[in-house]
Amino acid sequence: MKFVMSNRRAGKFREQEKMASRDALSAALALPSSTTHMLSDLAPPDDLARRSVVMEGTEGEMQALAATSTDDVIVEPLIMHERVGGARSLFAGTNVPVIDLSHTAGSGLFFEIEVRGGGRGLPFAGVTLFLRALGGDVARVEGMTDASGIAVFDVVPSMQPLAYIVSPYDGFWSRQVMVAGPKTTVVCDKLPGNRRIDWWHRAVGVNSFEADAGDGIAVGVIDTGFGPHPHLIGTDHGAFIDNQHDPVAGADVDIHGSHVAGSIGGRPGGQMVQAGVAPGVDLHSARVFPPDSGASNVDIANAIDHLSKAGADLINMSLGSPVKSELVEDAVQDAAERGTLCLCAAANDGGPPVKFPAALSETVAISAAGKIGTAPDTSTSGNQLPQEPWKFGLDGFFLARFSNFGPEIDAIAPGVGIIATVPERHGFVAPYSALDGTSMATPVACATLARVLAKDAAYLSLPRNIHRSNMARHILTQICVTIGLAPEFQGHGMPRD
Repeated sequence: MKFVMSNRRAGKFREQEKMASRDALSAALALPSSTTHMLSDLAPPDDLARRSVVMEGTEGEMQALAATSTDDVIVEPLIMHERVGGARSLFAGTNVPVIDLSHTAGSGLFFEIEVRGGGRGLPFAGVTLFLRALGGDVARVEGMTDASGIAVFDVVPSMQPLAYIVSPYDGFWSRQVMVAGPKTTVVCDKLPGNRRIDWWHRAVGVNSFEADAGDGIAVGVIDTGFGPHPHLIGTDHGAFIDNQHDPVAGADVDIHGSHVAGSIGGRPGGQMVQAGVAPGVDLHSARVFPPDSGASNVDIANAIDHLSKAGADLINMSLGSPVKSELVEDAVQDAAERGTLCLCAAANDGGPPVKFPAALSETVAISAAGKIGTAPDTSTSGNQLPQEPWKFGLDGFFLARFSNFGPEIDAIAPGVGIIATVPERHGFVAPYSALDGTSMATPVACATLARVLAKDAAYLSLPRNIHRSNMARHILTQICVTIGLAPEFQGHGMPRD
């Protein structure tokens, strides 16, 4: 198994304490072992910084190292985190397990779907086909439309096709549709255009476009990467993958990170498209996700360290794991002691518990709200209403059916039908897409807080220490307004500028 060893940083304010922590790690690594071996070592030249080492060995060897190390050393398994946005699954917000059969060969039973919008076929639309096995399990197969807007799936005869989720890459709402037979056609509605302010802006008190809103506040985004997109302007700090830092590999390997960044600080320039909630912020991005897998605790911790040291006032983490990482917790707390507050997505399982790191007391946990009538009824975003009446609040707001909740929730923010930037690829120029998820709610909350902090002279005058991050947290609670939901759903309420 793979595990990580790192020196503890949080709570060590004196130079000799930090040095002793690094020395304790070095001593633990020097212990003799016949089978453990080092896979990677991110050893910064600064002797006071965090050193993270990924090891391979047995679980017993990991436990032995943990038992013989001092409290200054963190020893834990490599813990993977998933991105928690794009809640487009037909079964998001349910307990139905979905098996990925995308790489399983079929047997000649073909199902075809044509995806159309604006009177034409939509190329490069993501398509998920959901199927039911004889035993009742639900499986999915992922695909993409061709240049004419058609996707074809080769299905195992024992599997019953149920429904499609189609996700156009640019300019159209996603849809879910039942399988109509060997051939199905779906028509997607066009996204609303000719506007910079949309429903989620107004929900957090932003009623007009201000290009400099949030100016002076640095916001970090730890996600799948950053752009390219002409409306995303900021500092790309590269990738933190496999306990290594590649400063030139920060481009988005998905769409998730670019959407999150655009929701915070997208700058549409002269175009009449949806702006970020705080387009004046100083954006900083760090990629921690490889193209097709989760992000590890060690890479997330390294990215937190890096962005916090780069001066981030806030860090957005739209990612989560059911397993607590002591290493990530230490990095979050250490960042707070440098004045950085981390806001995290609650996750998209449709119930408790809130996932980590959102469940940590040192972070701000964000759940997702929708509002009735803000997306077409035929769209995926228009079908995120909860079944339970107590999840509906005031003024048409509701807790999105996919949103996790629990006593750890600090605030709620719009997270349904959020339209923002996605990377330029497949020939699309300055593309925008609508996504749902607590991943989308967290950047809206983060940007709203950034707008308020930028106007708070007392906050701006504070040195970068724990008092600064504590004040940011306090201000967030003060600007929240109830939307009529229980505290386990909305926390203090919805932040408003």
